[in-house]
Amino acid sequence: MAALVALRGLSRNCGVASRFGALRVNGLYRVTSRPLLPASSTALVPYSFPPRQTQQLVATSSVHRAAPEVEQAGHDHVLHWTAEKILTVILMGAIPTAFIMPNAATEYFLALCLSLHAHWGVEAIVVDYIRPSVFGKVIPKLAVGAVYAISIATLGGLCYFNYTDVGIVNAVKLLWKL
Repeated sequence: MAALVALRGLSRNCGVASRFGALRVNGLYRVTSRPLLPASSTALVPYSFPPRQTQQLVATSSVHRAAPEVEQAGHDHVLHWTAEKILTVILMGAIPTAFIMPNAATEYFLALCLSLHAHWGVEAIVVDYIRPSVFGKVIPKLAVGAVYAISIATLGGLCYFNYTDVGIVNAVKLLWKL
């Protein structure tokens, strides 16, 4: 709390507070200089915007268009997000089913679902952090291509493991027995 008060004091001295407003904790509260409680405690009160800042915030915060890279790509992100959530719900049923009824069909289905789930997660990380605006146009494409190659190799490895060895579920059970 003392660090927040010190940062707020520093921001007032260097002119940052006039541009960004007062320092807020979690975006909802601010540290006040006037004590509402006894002098031995620091009080947090709900933060309210002055009318001038509210009008300025509303005027500058409306977004009408997406970033050019997103518009040109033509991806339906809502559909992709929905598919990720559906796969997550399917995995919540597929994992217990594979442990209750361990057979080839459930093992291969589990391998497919786990590979796809991991692929979407790693792809999201690569797309978020290896951006064309930072790395140029070639490196992000190579990184996404590497994610696809790793995902295909993962699915192939899990299917090979299911076919030639004990399978995913039995391997987890054997590890659990250790």
